[in-house]
Amino acid sequence: MLSSANEGGSVKRDLGALAEREHDLLIVGGGIHGVAAAWDAADRGLSVALVEADDFGSRTSWNSLKTIHGGLRYLQTLDLRRMRESIRERRTLLHIAPQLVRPLPFVVPSYGHGMKGREALAVALRLNDLVSADRNKGLPPEQRIPPGRLLSRGEVLELFPGIPAAGLNGGARWTDAQVESSERLTVGFVRAAAAAGAVLANHLEAETFLRSGSRVTGVRCRDRLGDAPIDVRARLVLNAAGPGMDSVLSLAGIARPATPLLRAANLVLSRNLAGSCALGAPTGTRLLFLVPWRDRSIVGTAYWPAPSPERDDASSLLEEARRAYPWAGLVAGDVTLVHRGLVPGRDGAAGLVTRHRLIDHERDDHVPGLISVQGVKYTTARGVAQEAIDLALSRLGRRGGRCRTASVRLAHACPLEGSLEARARIAARDEMALTLADAVLRRLDLGTSGTPEAADVDIAEAVLAAEHGWSPQHRATERIALQATYVNAGVQSG
Repeated sequence: MLSSANEGGSVKRDLGALAEREHDLLIVGGGIHGVAAAWDAADRGLSVALVEADDFGSRTSWNSLKTIHGGLRYLQTLDLRRMRESIRERRTLLHIAPQLVRPLPFVVPSYGHGMKGREALAVALRLNDLVSADRNKGLPPEQRIPPGRLLSRGEVLELFPGIPAAGLNGGARWTDAQVESSERLTVGFVRAAAAAGAVLANHLEAETFLRSGSRVTGVRCRDRLGDAPIDVRARLVLNAAGPGMDSVLSLAGIARPATPLLRAANLVLSRNLAGSCALGAPTGTRLLFLVPWRDRSIVGTAYWPAPSPERDDASSLLEEARRAYPWAGLVAGDVTLVHRGLVPGRDGAAGLVTRHRLIDHERDDHVPGLISVQGVKYTTARGVAQEAIDLALSRLGRRGGRCRTASVRLAHACPLEGSLEARARIAARDEMALTLADAVLRRLDLGTSGTPEAADVDIAEAVLAAEHGWSPQHRATERIALQATYVNAGVQSG
């Protein structure tokens, strides 16, 4: 067995290769679920195509608290199945992407007694350790998750000197994991898929389904960079468009009850307020987390019904964070970026769905040739993709090999090395960075924590312009498009 994904994996945008043959599987959607499915399917011997309307991982997958969690909160509802799934996939990511995914301790202070007090936390930690008894199977020592433990009042105050001391009687400490760059991890899946033989293209938007009678036989796409139509034919189509799942289904004439969508938001702060541990604080019925990330902090996650005004969410989350962490002295100027994304909700309420959806449209809607998958979180995407490809193989009448994506290490799931100029060149040539935003936001980690330095953007822009033959007018357009990312990216004071 290979110990790491194919060391190739250069990702080229070849529209001719997409159109020249019928593929076994066409995946619509290049978020983390789509690209994980592409890697798994190609590795199991299918000929795979993937199209993404924007850039890989540019929408919901880009909105991230940077945590990979084992589902401790599912103990509240005794959802042990989902908890076990999260524990397994956390272990998997710690194994296949050790360059990016590492253990991170979490702390929740305790005040008083009862269901939210010290005693209840002790029970939760013990149950978590029992349910996750195999959490470190196959992991090296530096990647292992230690047992949880109770902290004394003094230990909590030593970790977080500013928190309110009145009534504090200790706390709970457990360990989950953090992904340093969810963007680079997504790119790692993209490159692994390409190395296994998948043909992928970003900025290629599905516009209508190709049909033969009632059977779906592919998708007609529009090249958003060249505006030319292209037909991508396949024996089976996997709709992995995430929150856009219903919109894609409408292209096939499938009317299903709409999935309620929530807008998720996280605030990136200019200061590290949490030291080396993530800190949880209750706000109403849930915990808000302050997570250390690089030399900064991320606060989240908060949710609103998607139709609510977007302009209010950052200010609302900042106010919630002020109440949760009064000692931090948070002001609007601390917020350097707001990450936003749409996620599946439940019955229109501000609550997440508990499980992913995998739909066989031949069985449920009498539309052969089409299946859909809609995940609920980044942590479990690889496992959800595996389940989707199991169904795809069954529908194609193919046995395929066993899934290896839980054991094969991602060779390219790490930050690029070398000068910025050299890194930008690799992004353009080998990672399908076709726009300035692709490079700055999702390949080079220049703009994931706030507005990037102008000098760095100048270098990236110059390299991409040379690689892609941009005119001066096109360069100006790219710069404006990147700047638009940061419009209303902070919180308005007053």
